[in-house]
Amino acid sequence: MVIKTSIGFTTSTTTISTTLTPKYEMPLQKIVMIRSILFLSYSMLSSISALALQTNGCKNIVRLRKPLPDKILVAYTSNHCKDLNDMDKVTKAIQDGVNVLIWVFIAFDPVENVTSDSARLKMKANLDVLNYQSYRRKLADMGYSDVAHLVAFGGWNGPHLPAGYSSQELYEAFKTYNTQGQTTELLFDGVDWDLEGHNNLDSPTNEFTKECLDQMGEFSQLAKDDGCIVSMAPPESYLDITSSRFSRFVNLTYPEPWHQDFEYHGWNVYAYVLAKWNDAIDFVFVQFYESYSHAAHQIFELGVDPADFLISYVHQLVDQEEGLTVQFNVDSSINLKSQFVPLPLSKLVLGFANGWALNNDLGEKTVYFEREQLQKAYRALIITGNEPRGMGFWVVEEEGNHGVHYAQDLNDVLHMQLEGILVENKKMKAEK
Repeated sequence: MVIKTSIGFTTSTTTISTTLTPKYEMPLQKIVMIRSILFLSYSMLSSISALALQTNGCKNIVRLRKPLPDKILVAYTSNHCKDLNDMDKVTKAIQDGVNVLIWVFIAFDPVENVTSDSARLKMKANLDVLNYQSYRRKLADMGYSDVAHLVAFGGWNGPHLPAGYSSQELYEAFKTYNTQGQTTELLFDGVDWDLEGHNNLDSPTNEFTKECLDQMGEFSQLAKDDGCIVSMAPPESYLDITSSRFSRFVNLTYPEPWHQDFEYHGWNVYAYVLAKWNDAIDFVFVQFYESYSHAAHQIFELGVDPADFLISYVHQLVDQEEGLTVQFNVDSSINLKSQFVPLPLSKLVLGFANGWALNNDLGEKTVYFEREQLQKAYRALIITGNEPRGMGFWVVEEEGNHGVHYAQDLNDVLHMQLEGILVENKKMKAEK
């Protein structure tokens, strides 16, 4: 996810669908009991499934896919579980409503002195695995076993996927790390793609190679087929519904006559993966906090109300049949024709910055959306039947900064009392 320097910010599966009443509408003890029952059922079914496959002599273990909630509240955390006494902010975010937690970051590490029977790749991460596993067990004991835990690749100034390795080889390295020798339990329930650019404009990671994009897509399909959740988190310009332009480079500018000195935008590079592997992606977290984004330009420069910007963004997506048309044919190296790329509301997660966006040194780089603005926007979208799948924020460790507690704010927005709104919605549809 994006925290940049001063120059910029920027197998088959089985699904169990469950819907829980928001926590504030029933006693806490009852919620914990229901969550515990669901987790026990999920664990028993996973064990039975794996045992049946082992008994039949199957090589691959098919795991039950952890279900995503109907409404997603995503948060990223840079906590690496080095100290289990320093998990309070993560725990509070989950207690406040976060149901998809994304841990940053993980990367591939080539193995030196490879033998004929050893893998060429291993995973590297700052995460303390034993502490992380202990923390997951603690969350389960607290009744939060239904929270989905993903791990992200990339980050600003972070590595792209290594060249010269097949997608299968990449996925097998990740799978070995993610199983830790277990047959039914995984470290993470899925992966998140957060590959971005670099402060150095001449860095090779300011270009997404075709090989890297194909690796992302093919890896996503392998993970999805293996029961994992797969998400992506493009900065706004990397998946820009207002433009049909395409480039694999992310050291570009926006056309608006505003901060043309900022040369870290993209032109729909993530659309390539969505175009070819759309079914493998469960949700798309669009970073509206990208530096000098369209959101920032409209709100700071043009004076557009933040709630109106969000309403307009979603309505434009709906008017475009929930997707965007991208001119892939301008890049002959990718061998992909220009086409419509679906971005359904059922996959759309609106991504925001929490209190760090109010830091004085940022100025108009990054937009902060206040709770009241989000409530106004979400209410309007519900009335028209166009609400997105969810909302989310970067980053848990900034919770409380400037008095902002975004997990609770977003949870309140996503679970507003809707009875009156839904009645109004029905009346509007009847009038039409």
